Amino acid sequence: EEQVLASGIEPDLERALLQLPPELRQVLCAMVLDGLTTRETSLLLGMPEGTVKTRARRARIALREALS
Repeated sequence: EEQVLASGIEPDLERALLQLPPELRQVLCAMVLDGLTTRETSLLLGMPEGTVKTRARRARIALREALS
C-alpha cells in the first residue's frame, strides 16, 4: 500500500477501486489514503470497529483479485 501511495495511483488501481462497492471503498480510502486507524475510521463512518476491519479485509481481497 505504501509503495502504491508513494508512486501515485496507477490507472489499474484506480479502476479497481472504483469497482469496489461504496461501503468497502470508503473504508479502504479512509484507512489507506487518509491514514486513519481502525478506531478513527469507525468514528468517522459511524460503524463498529469490527465492521471496519471486515470491510477493509474484503476490500483488500477484492483489490488483490482485480489486480492479479
